[in-house]
Amino acid sequence: MPVPRAGSILLSIVLLAACGGTGNDSGTAGNGGGAGSTPGPLVDNTRWVRSTDGDEILGPPPEGASCELEPIDCPEYPWPEGDCVTFEAGSSCVVAFVPECLDAFTVMAVYTRMPNPGMPLCNWLTLEQPSLRPIRAGDQIEIRMRHSTLTAPVPGTARMMFVVGDELALDYEVLIPSDFKFPSETWVAPKDYPEGTRLLFHVDNHGSNEYMLIEANVL
Repeated sequence: MPVPRAGSILLSIVLLAACGGTGNDSGTAGNGGGAGSTPGPLVDNTRWVRSTDGDEILGPPPEGASCELEPIDCPEYPWPEGDCVTFEAGSSCVVAFVPECLDAFTVMAVYTRMPNPGMPLCNWLTLEQPSLRPIRAGDQIEIRMRHSTLTAPVPGTARMMFVVGDELALDYEVLIPSDFKFPSETWVAPKDYPEGTRLLFHVDNHGSNEYMLIEANVL
């Protein structure tokens, strides 16, 4: 089954970038006048790896949780180290998560497509990487995500989460079916976090859908 192409996604991301974000953003750039960290990216979307950590924050996987990690029928695999992947239109690739090139962004895309009706590709996935820079108490962290139009054989819920160290920085839950949306959050760090702090990106899904982390930045 081919990975879905990004025509509508591209347009939406361009509009999102032009508008400066959507969702829960309410703060202004900076950290309120304190001695904050240097602004810039907190994550590199080519560096995410599968994680079994985070149950104490995310909760334990439900019964039947699974995620097929090995790409299926992907001529583009192995992915280029340190770079994003561009899929040709009509690609046969079926993959659970991949750093994908979308316009000017490298996004971490999570696909939950079903290779066949009896085998969900991925319905519970947690990824991790160390933070690229330190965070100081009072820093504002902008997190931007996206999900496609969500469908499932029966109604359900989906959840997208982003964790910094021991703190849940974004927790977004949505009913399925749902239109596409851009969950976002400007989270204020309650304490200092050194460079290399564990970051988690989590998706809990039902049905054949797509999710992505666009970016996470220190403002």
